[in-house]
This record gives sequence, structure tokens and C-alpha cells, in this order.
Amino acid sequence: MNSPWRVMRVEDVAAKQPHSIAIGPFGSRMKADQYVASGIPVVRGANITNSRTPTGDFVYVNEATAESMPGCILRRGDVVFPHRGAIGEVGYIDASIYPRMMLSTSLMKLTPDPDIADFKFVYYYFRSEVGRSELLMRSSTVGTPGIGQPLSSLRSIPIPVPPLSEQRGIAATLGALDDKVESNGHKIALLEELAQAHFVRLFDIDLVEDGVAISELVNVNPTRSLPKGQQATYVGMASLAEFSAEIYEWEEKAAGSGQRFITGDVLMARITPCLENGKTAVVDMLAPGEVGWGSTEYVVLAPREECKTPWIYCLARSESVRAFAVSSMSGTSGRQRFHADRFDQYKIAPPRKAALQEFNALAEPMFKLMTSMRDEVLQARALRDVLLPELLSGRIRVAEAEEAVAGIRP
Repeated sequence: MNSPWRVMRVEDVAAKQPHSIAIGPFGSRMKADQYVASGIPVVRGANITNSRTPTGDFVYVNEATAESMPGCILRRGDVVFPHRGAIGEVGYIDASIYPRMMLSTSLMKLTPDPDIADFKFVYYYFRSEVGRSELLMRSSTVGTPGIGQPLSSLRSIPIPVPPLSEQRGIAATLGALDDKVESNGHKIALLEELAQAHFVRLFDIDLVEDGVAISELVNVNPTRSLPKGQQATYVGMASLAEFSAEIYEWEEKAAGSGQRFITGDVLMARITPCLENGKTAVVDMLAPGEVGWGSTEYVVLAPREECKTPWIYCLARSESVRAFAVSSMSGTSGRQRFHADRFDQYKIAPPRKAALQEFNALAEPMFKLMTSMRDEVLQARALRDVLLPELLSGRIRVAEAEEAVAGIRP
């Protein structure tokens, strides 16, 4: 990275205190039988994936266990990295919920000296391609990815060190974009929860003997025309989030032998473990008349009459329909699938027309707003990814970047 900033090594920006560069406990010092129902949360690699600060499901240890390993305690301002497994991920501790946390066996930490390096700036450096590559180049890809001699490797990594005021400005500018991403994500989740609540209030979709089949209410795997080899929008299974309607990633590629769909269709994963994990999403990124394609492991559900996209999505996400789909899977262990024709056998009480109209009036504006917010997230992410290397290299300065960010702040 060509940069006007001085370059130091990580060990030179670490705080002058014990355990400022430290590794998680050896496996024998922290075992599963030491976990308790509540206490001090243990940060694992999964907790810092796609998030600035640790989130998700935690395991906990008690005070005595934590105090027996002082070098593994995390506090506000610590930057954490996996040294085994998800090499290249990074997060920081902000102490907004937990004043203390613990390193897991697969993580290492850096406590920057606040007079030299702002911890959020350090985080963004390691989020950049340059910083990430410094971690990756020190790792082995044989077996489980891991960094040999993790502490000495971390200490030796070069890092640009602008003046502290510039570091804080860079971190604040990039942080404003991440704030927008997180804020919209929370709003989308709340809107989806509200739509689900209206769905539950208005409809009884438990399995009944004398009812109407789901396949009579919606179009199951409708025929969509898209020749093989034609360039088209592709949505892979990895692009479907768990328990979220919005799709954030897609690409253009030559069409192969996968499912075809258009805007307004709902994609429901049919293979284990994706079905059990709630991979179901709404197609909303295609232009009118445009046909996209994706995994063969989708069931495509399309609107019919008053059963519109939000209703179909909430139906596919409902616990009773998901439980039916999971229990109906067949095939060899590890590759079990739900077959779409089973929707012929799932019958529910016919939804009242008035209830459908009420639900559509409530939910359709919500889903349109969710799509708009998703698009804002994509815009914020794209701008952040453009600004990140430019700010870290000094090619543009904070004042210039703030002008670009001004219109995107929450």
C-alpha cells in the first residue's frame, strides 16, 4: 500500500501492558463442561462474522474461570481475530452490553495503545484487502486454515499509522456507513416480524384434512423461459440468508440447469440443512419481464390471485409449513430433500378474501420498504468498500469522504 503515513508493526502500536497481544486459552483450559447458563460471554469466530462487534449465540463462563485466565479477558477497545478457522475475519469489543468478554481457543487479540492507534481504525485496516491479506498470507490452507505461531505473526504485521485525528476521522466516516447498514438491517427485521404477526393474526394455516392444498393457492415451480447459456442474474444458495426475506448478493452468469424465477417469486430451500435453517427469500432485484436463475435446490413459489408475495413468504416461513416440509424430506442422510409435489398434500382452511385483502394492504407496503432499505444497505456497503482503501492509503482525506457519506447517514 503506497501511503503518506508512517508504517509501524502491530507490536509497536500495542498497549504497553501485559497481555496486549494474546491468544485464547489452550483447549484443556476451557472445555465445554465449564460453560454456564449466564456469565461472561466467550467470543468465538462465528460471533465476529459479518459484524463489527461480537453478536449471535454466545456460550458463557463464570467469574472464577475468567479470572483464572486474565490474558484472555476482552474489554472495550480490544481487536479480535481468528487464528484458526475463519482467517481474515476481525471484530472489536465496544462493551455496550458486556463490560468483559473472553477469547475462545481459536481467537487472538490486540489491545492498541490509545495514544498511538485508534482501535476502530485498526479494525478497519484489517477489514481492508491489504490488512486481510496480511493475515491470510501467514496462514496455512492445509486442513483447517490456521496461522502458525499466531502471536509472533500478529506482532510482525505492518500497519499504516496516520495522526490520531485522521485515524478517528477515518473510523468515524466508515463507521457511519456501517451504522446505516446495521440500522437498516434492524428495521428490515422489525418490518418482517410485524408482517409475520399480521399473518398469524389473520390466517390459520395448520394442516387440516378438508381444506385447500397450498399448490392450489400458489403456483409451485412455475415455468419460466430462460435458455441455457444466456447471461442472466444468478442467485446461489449462499446468497439466501437464514430467516430473512432480503437477498443481498447476486451476480451475472451464463444460465445453467437451475430454477428460473422472476421478481415477486419466493425461493424456498428444499435441501438439508438449508431448509431446516430457514433459507427462504423474496426475489425483488429483477426488472419487469427479466428472468433470473439459481440453485436446483429451490422450490419456487409464485403469486396467484390474492395470494401475493408477502403472503407466500410468510406461509413458507411459518412454523407449521416448515415442520411439514422438514418431516417430508427424503433421500440419503446429509442430502435429504423436500419435494415440491408434497404441497399437494398440505391443506389449510381456505383463507378468507377479506383477510387476504387486509393482509395485502398491510404487508405489501412493508415489503416494498424492506426492498428500499435493502438497496440503501447495498449502496452504503459499496461506498464503504470504495472509500476504505482510499482513506487508508491517504489518497483521499476525511473531508472529501464525508461529502460522499453525507447523503447516506441514518
